[in-house]
Amino acid sequence: MATKQTIVLVGAGHAHLHSLKHCGEWVAAGHQCVLVAPGDFWYSGLATGVLGGQYPVELDRIDVGALIERAGARFIRDRVTRIDPQTRRLFLAGGDELEYDIVSLNVGSRPPAIDGESEHAESCFAAKPVARLCRLRGELTTRVALGGRPPRLVVAGGGPTAFELAANALGLAERLGKRIDVTIVAAGSRMLSRLPIPAAAALTANLEKRGLLLLAGRKVIRVAAEGVELDDGNSVACDLFVNATGLMPSPLARDSGLPTNEEGAMLVDEHLRSTVDPGIFGGGDFVSRTDAPADKTGVHAIRQAPVLFQNLLAASSGRQPEAVFRPQKKYLWIMNMGDGTAMAARGRLWYRGRPALWLKDWIDRRFLRSMNSP
Repeated sequence: MATKQTIVLVGAGHAHLHSLKHCGEWVAAGHQCVLVAPGDFWYSGLATGVLGGQYPVELDRIDVGALIERAGARFIRDRVTRIDPQTRRLFLAGGDELEYDIVSLNVGSRPPAIDGESEHAESCFAAKPVARLCRLRGELTTRVALGGRPPRLVVAGGGPTAFELAANALGLAERLGKRIDVTIVAAGSRMLSRLPIPAAAALTANLEKRGLLLLAGRKVIRVAAEGVELDDGNSVACDLFVNATGLMPSPLARDSGLPTNEEGAMLVDEHLRSTVDPGIFGGGDFVSRTDAPADKTGVHAIRQAPVLFQNLLAASSGRQPEAVFRPQKKYLWIMNMGDGTAMAARGRLWYRGRPALWLKDWIDRRFLRSMNSP
């Protein structure tokens, strides 16, 4: 019979949800299961729709404490700042230490910092953590209600996230019957590179028709009191700023001396296990496979979830992990356009219309129901 283990899940991201829901299997086997996370889970799939006023804020949230405590596991509302693999000890931001036998890390990622963001934190938002986007919706709604000059929002980034956030800010204005001035500042010559060129052109044309101002080939280098400064010496006035310039993994792995890629993502094998420590696992944007790199997307994290749970279960039982995660080269992803339509794409195929949004809504609601159901 396997020795009783302490399994610690660090972070409540997409890749951990399956383990959180089924952690009762560890408890039933006599193991101790602990979740360390700063707060609840916020589902990225509905986040832009929440920003655009299509969904209520609470629909997007899962109470992870309640989810695992029903199974007899323990929830610590805190953040891990460092791991000591030698002593199998976690150091928490609140000052406590926590011992583990097996640990899984799903602490996510954030956009790279832009100069001035911390000094103007009240008016600056990032694509992650998702919970902040709910506050952005509140800020925009309040400013619109006050009347006067329309609120000015600048979104930095040239990828799908930046465009989807801008689309739903415009959608919020349309639902409120008001105006929000939205500008995208996108570096590089090719925006929306994950979309086929005709799809990217159609999406951009739709947003510009709805009032979007697009500044392509420029980069935000600093956030100031009255707006943002660009790399060409010009500036753009704004009241609120969103950083959607990409995602960088949490520095936790690098700070703990674990092997990482150039970006700082923890290196794992096909079983989502650290390449140097069989007691450390991970998922989501926090990890990377050197032999099979994958996009930073919730699609991969959700598919990792059952693989991660099966391998954690095996490790806690003294068995070798067998489940393998194979990232898809092509996968369906759908952007909510904020106007009652969505853009769906898979490889070179794409479609924009209401049926795409209906499909996205069905997928997202089904996922949330599956996590919230007993």
